[in-house]
Amino acid sequence: MSMQSLPLFSRPDVMFDDGIKSIVKATSEHAAYLQHHLRDEDVRECKMHGATPWLALHTPLALKGAETWTGIYKNVPMCMFGTTPISSYNDISIGTVWMLGTNAVSDEYRVFLRLSRIVADYLCSQYDIVENIVPIEHHKTIMWLTWLGFSFSEIPVEIGGVECVRFVRCASDVGVSFN
Repeated sequence: MSMQSLPLFSRPDVMFDDGIKSIVKATSEHAAYLQHHLRDEDVRECKMHGATPWLALHTPLALKGAETWTGIYKNVPMCMFGTTPISSYNDISIGTVWMLGTNAVSDEYRVFLRLSRIVADYLCSQYDIVENIVPIEHHKTIMWLTWLGFSFSEIPVEIGGVECVRFVRCASDVGVSFN
């Protein structure tokens, strides 16, 4: 049985679980572990936004309307990710999508990639538009986001002194233009 054919959400707090890897509702314990084990580039992104890893990981757990999950491999959290609502405009819901991870994301990239597509599809289905920014020099992240179906602005923005690019993914009936 492939991951694509597995029933998702057999329990409301579990998106996926095969005994080795799982995607579960995030907890403060996951955030507490991850805040001390984030990749250097993720710590830098937190600082770029004026947040500590603690704040970036714990805040979504308390935000109304946010959906936050943890990817676990061999019983150890490898990343937290989710969406938070931004706004609604003319009946179009807009959210931000995010992910912060440990070096296990790179070390176990096959595990991460296999699960990231179903997670991205699920998270993006909750909104008409999801968006965020990524530092331009994060080439692997940009390749991954492209593989997940995100579009990118050609005009860079500067956040916290770092040149970044905006990325967006829309529902099939919503068009996007960066002009």
